[in-house]
Amino acid sequence: MRLPDGIGVGFARLCGLHKVGCLSTLANWRRRPLFICGVFGHTYGDPAIRSAMADITIMVKDASAAVSAPIVIEAAISEKISEEKLGGSFLHESITGTVDIVTKTEDEAIDSIRRVIKMFRATEAPTDPPDRLTPSLESIVPSNNRKVYDMRKVIVTILDHGEWIEFKPHYGTGLITGIGRVAGKITGILANQPLIAGGAVDAKGLWKSAAFLDFINKRRIPLFVIQDTPGFLIGSEVEKDGMLNAIANHARALDAIDIPMVTLIIRKAYGAAYYFLGMGASGAQFVVAWPNAEISFMAPEIGAVVLTKNVDNEKKEDAMKKAITELSRGTSIWDIAYEGLIDSIILPEQTRKIICHAFQFITEGCNNDIIH
Repeated sequence: MRLPDGIGVGFARLCGLHKVGCLSTLANWRRRPLFICGVFGHTYGDPAIRSAMADITIMVKDASAAVSAPIVIEAAISEKISEEKLGGSFLHESITGTVDIVTKTEDEAIDSIRRVIKMFRATEAPTDPPDRLTPSLESIVPSNNRKVYDMRKVIVTILDHGEWIEFKPHYGTGLITGIGRVAGKITGILANQPLIAGGAVDAKGLWKSAAFLDFINKRRIPLFVIQDTPGFLIGSEVEKDGMLNAIANHARALDAIDIPMVTLIIRKAYGAAYYFLGMGASGAQFVVAWPNAEISFMAPEIGAVVLTKNVDNEKKEDAMKKAITELSRGTSIWDIAYEGLIDSIILPEQTRKIICHAFQFITEGCNNDIIH
C-alpha cells in the first residue's frame, strides 16, 4: 500500500503526474486503448481510482477498493470499518455498480479477463449459421404478458453459440447489459429482465445502461436491444433514488449513440421506457417485433383506471371495460406497423436469422478499431 502526500510537488514526482498526466490519460478513452482492470487484493488511492476508470473491471470476491484504507480512515475521522464493508465486492457489484464481474478466485478472474479479450477479437466468418432458426423461443417466452421469464435464456438462444459475458448482473437488475457475438461480430446487448419487477426499469438500471451505452459507443460496438417492459418503475421510493436525473442522464447517453442499433420487441413496450431503450426515433436503424407485441404510452388496464377515476361506482365496471377496449385498439403491433413505426413483424423462430441479417446489412465499417 502506498501512502503518498496527495498535495505538493513530491507526489507529482513520485508517480510522474507532472510529466505524463497518467490519471487524466486513463480517464480520456481517446488517449488510451481498451482498459481492463483486475482487482485482486485490497486496493486504495490511485489504483482504486483506476479501477473505476476502466472500461471493464473484474474483482475477486475477497478483494476491496476504496479511496482510502481503513487504518487511514480511523486515524483521520475515528471511523472503524473493515475492508469488506468499506469497499468489498458486494458493495461494488450491488450498490455502487463500479465492478462489472466478480469472481470467487484469482484464477477465475484471470479466466474472465481472457474471455473478455477473446470476445473483442476481430470480426470473423460465423461458425454458428446466421440462418439458424430459434423455435425454442416460443416455449421460453410465455404469451401471457403478466407471466415472467428469464431474458438470459432468450439472449443465449439468439447469440452465436449462446456465448456472451454479462456486466454488472447484480446492479440495476431490471436491465441486462453484456457483450456477445452476432454473425461473427462483437455486439453489445441491452435487454429488459422480466424476472425483476416484470421488466420495469429503475434508476440504477438506467445509470448502468447509460454507462454501457457510453462504453460501446466509444469502442464502436453495435448494439442489440431486446425490449419487454411495462415502463419505468414508479413510486415514492423510485423518486428518492433520483429517477428523473437517471432518465435525463440516459437520454444524453442515448442521444450520443452513433453506432448500428437493432431493436427487438418481444411482448410489450409501454411508456417512455420504449423510447429511452432504443426505437426508431431514438437511434435504432432497424426495429422488429413479434406478432403478439404491444406498444403503448401505458398498459391499457392502468390507463383505464386513470380515465375512469371520476366515474360513479355503479358505472365504474362498464366504463373500465370500455376504456380498456378503446385503449387496446391502438396497442397492436399491426397498428404500429401500419403507421410505419417498426420495420418488420417476425415469428419467434425467425429471430436470430432476421437479427443476424440486419446487423450484417448495417454494420459495415463499424468497430474497425475497438482495441485502439
